[in-house]
Amino acid sequence: MNGLKSILALTASVFLLCMISPALAQDEDEIPGTPQENGNNCIPENLTNSYDALYNPETPENDIRKWYSFGSEYFKVQNYKDALPYLWKVFVNDTGKYAILSIGKITQAYFELQMADSTLIAAYKGLAKFPNYAKLHYYAGYLQDNLGRYKCAIPHYEALVEAEPEQESYLEKLAFLYFKDGNEKAIEIQERLVKLKPDNSEYQNTLAQYMDFFLGPGGALEARKKAYENDPGNLDYALRYGKAAYDAGEYKAALDPLSAALKLDPKNGEAMEYRAMCYEALEQYEKAIVDYKSLVDLQADNAKTMCAIASDYKNRFQFTNGRYWVQRALNIRPGFGLAYITMAEIYEAAVVYCQDQEKRGRKYDDALVYELAYDEYKKAANDPEYKSTATKRMNSLQMVLPTQEELFMNQNRKTLKLECYSWINQ
Repeated sequence: MNGLKSILALTASVFLLCMISPALAQDEDEIPGTPQENGNNCIPENLTNSYDALYNPETPENDIRKWYSFGSEYFKVQNYKDALPYLWKVFVNDTGKYAILSIGKITQAYFELQMADSTLIAAYKGLAKFPNYAKLHYYAGYLQDNLGRYKCAIPHYEALVEAEPEQESYLEKLAFLYFKDGNEKAIEIQERLVKLKPDNSEYQNTLAQYMDFFLGPGGALEARKKAYENDPGNLDYALRYGKAAYDAGEYKAALDPLSAALKLDPKNGEAMEYRAMCYEALEQYEKAIVDYKSLVDLQADNAKTMCAIASDYKNRFQFTNGRYWVQRALNIRPGFGLAYITMAEIYEAAVVYCQDQEKRGRKYDDALVYELAYDEYKKAANDPEYKSTATKRMNSLQMVLPTQEELFMNQNRKTLKLECYSWINQ
């Protein structure tokens, strides 16, 4: 939980900074009294201001449009103080689109002027009329959170998530607010975030920490297992338990729910990939290859999966098949660093395999094959994503490359002669 403790400490620091910020300076329209964070006291008790006196039920529509036009022009050039009187007159006298637009601008203007209390009053006055206006929820939620009133911020971020269910920043903030509030809903919201961005390791790690915090060590896995066992026909439960079991290193246990998920949805790529990874961890490479090939049938441009197939063929000492899948990956994604790394690993594995099969030590051909591996890592280093890994591997091979003495004794021969390496020349 160290990462979460750091976040909490950072939030506390932001709160202290806000306390000495000009954003808390009151203007002439602000009502004294800060809402307390309990029950419904998040909303200031008195939302009235001097502009309420400008209400006139007989206001002509033309006047409303004119005021809005004047206020908007001042707003555009960031002359917020001159924009506010016009925009307030619109808000108090209109009930339609001009009122909505004007209160949004009013709230933003106070925010830009660093008048926190006025921003909150404007936001809550607007929400009283237009409870679903996301812009107002954003400013109210942001300020309540940064003023240290996270309980008050929660309803606003709930509204934002409802309005924009795939907005990462809203989901991440709401999950963290629930966590601070000791609410297990943090797990549910973080799961939505992980589902939205499954490749984001930070989101995955935070989810694991939330689960550990609320469910205890191992509690997350046990909860997933019980949910699946109670409803084995539920695809989500099967997939979640299978993934959780894999993450916990329970590879055999993961196979049952992942297989169940594939029966429920035979084209579920996520279940295929996780089951293949379980088979790999259990050294059942042939079964892993079957699943990975099924995944390639669904995702014809998945070069990463092709590399996984190549790697599994390497583990079965089927080096020619491994090379074939590396080449397929490079045809799909030229310059792909992982493909070159996989080919290098095939060459390295071939050396160990040949030495074991022939029950011998190092020969000159072994050094030449290591040199082929080195060249593949060198190509991989051109891919920024894999440069670091490739460079480390290149350095580790320096000691097994052909020596000057070996090159001299073999007249700089580069062709391979050993039968064990005949597949390389094909």
